[in-house]
Amino acid sequence: MTEYQRTTSYLFKLERFGIKLGLDNINSLLDFLDHPHRKWQSIHIAGTNGKGSTAAMLESVFIDAGLKVGLYTSPHLVDFTERIRINRIPITKKDVIEFTNRMKPVIESIAPSFFEVATAMAFWYFDKENVDLAIVEVGMGGRLDSTNVIYPVATIINSIGYDHQYYLGRTIREIAREKAGILKKNVPCFTNNSDTEILEELEKRCVELRSRLYNVRENCVYKINKSDLEYTSFDLSFQGERFAGLRLNLLGDYQVSNAALAIVTLLYLSEEYKINEQNIRRGLAQVAWKGRIDYICREPNIIIDVSHNTSGIEETLTFLKRFFPKYRTVIITFLQEDKDFKEIGELLAYHAQEIYIIDLHHGKPVNPEIFQNTIQNLNECTKILTSFNSVLKLIKKDNDLNKLWLIIGSHYLAGEAYKKLQCS
Repeated sequence: MTEYQRTTSYLFKLERFGIKLGLDNINSLLDFLDHPHRKWQSIHIAGTNGKGSTAAMLESVFIDAGLKVGLYTSPHLVDFTERIRINRIPITKKDVIEFTNRMKPVIESIAPSFFEVATAMAFWYFDKENVDLAIVEVGMGGRLDSTNVIYPVATIINSIGYDHQYYLGRTIREIAREKAGILKKNVPCFTNNSDTEILEELEKRCVELRSRLYNVRENCVYKINKSDLEYTSFDLSFQGERFAGLRLNLLGDYQVSNAALAIVTLLYLSEEYKINEQNIRRGLAQVAWKGRIDYICREPNIIIDVSHNTSGIEETLTFLKRFFPKYRTVIITFLQEDKDFKEIGELLAYHAQEIYIIDLHHGKPVNPEIFQNTIQNLNECTKILTSFNSVLKLIKKDNDLNKLWLIIGSHYLAGEAYKKLQCS
């Protein structure tokens, strides 16, 4: 085992402390590091779906404009270093080792969660490398998330839906209230939500903080010109600004809403960061974000998608039904126990001819037998496989080019797929 492997093993073992909502631990870690989060500017992004894609779009445009841009997202797909990057380059393994060794006395003293330590590492690294701007994605919720110690130049609230209800609340209003917890005094908030209850919570919080709320759904008009399996083209207008023929290097109509959110935020910040139309055009055309309707292989047809809640999975399935209407869909899936597996199971059963539940031992998975029983009531062609290697054998044996293999439901599952699938 290498020193890096020993280090990440130590970090992952911190997951035994579970999810810790609150800012005491992160503040203790950052105090020890001399408050690195106060030494760079940031954009803070919360939401249920789309925040990672929106963050990647912003990153791409700011890089095109010549900025040194930090990006902190979670979870990773294949390697821990993916979570923390600058100008698309992941944190070095040497820096992961250095930070962890330095922080061990504090970690042993206060027993922080894995995510709290990863957040402190990101903030330390962005200071160490002197970034011009960091884009920080909330881990879960917002108000009590460990990222909520930064004071950003803008906050973004992506699409809010039902997820992590055990921690965030049972109603959409309660969840929205938690997400709105990242808003800061006199800092503008940008959102693409349309639900009345969500908007009421955002507006209420903005009034309290004297912050302006920009509702992209009300103030921005966009029209999709082309949406296929290669790219998405659209026109957008906002307060007199018009962008015709924008090209987005991400698939799915829903990504245009995320792009609109990114563009309106960029227009607000354009003077300070010297962002022009060409930066926006090139940035969107060059954006890359793995695991979002990622059509990784044509022969056989394989798509990887990390959607893991009802609304996200529904968006993906609707897109695929449109472009693969005559294909036999085989779904490979795996869910964590905090997901609404009954509702998701119904969705999968309706859209697939065959379903395989992978019994991965990652995180806290839903019991595969219970999940299978839920689906089998609607789709008898549902089986449990003990490993992703079993999936590889199935794909290799099958020569049906009119079959679509969809791997969906979890970042853990997507990570396994990226590691093990060899597609030309």
